[in-house]
Amino acid sequence: MSERPYVLLSCAASIDGYIDDNTDERLLLSNDEDFDRVDEVRASCDAIMVGANTIRRDNPRLLVRAQQRREDRVNRGLPETPIKVTFTSRGDLDPQAQFFAAGDIEKIVFCASSAVDKCRDRLSGVATVVDAGNPVDLTAVLAELAARGSDD
Repeated sequence: MSERPYVLLSCAASIDGYIDDNTDERLLLSNDEDFDRVDEVRASCDAIMVGANTIRRDNPRLLVRAQQRREDRVNRGLPETPIKVTFTSRGDLDPQAQFFAAGDIEKIVFCASSAVDKCRDRLSGVATVVDAGNPVDLTAVLAELAARGSDD
């Protein structure tokens, strides 16, 4: 097993290079075909990670959408959807957010050492909170995911 999992970054950008705008509303830069492609990639992964700000702003469910893809995962001995992972320096995530509420799948929150206690109190029962250093060390996060069996 590798020290770190294979990582695939997915990001939609506008033609002028922006990934967001300065409004409070979610900016959709993808069409139905792209959402389906992302769902296909998601179905092939062990875990899916988003930053805490994405949870706060977009409130994503992060579930495999297509029924056939969920069934294919189950037939391969996997859960219907990948493990959900996030990281936060402040630990101020809402336990009612879709990231935590949607799907019967493991949720892991990598948190800065200074906010671990607060984060564990807030997310007790909805997620596993892991101390990821101060500041959050993404190398350590990837090593921990590999140790938990996430290859990609």
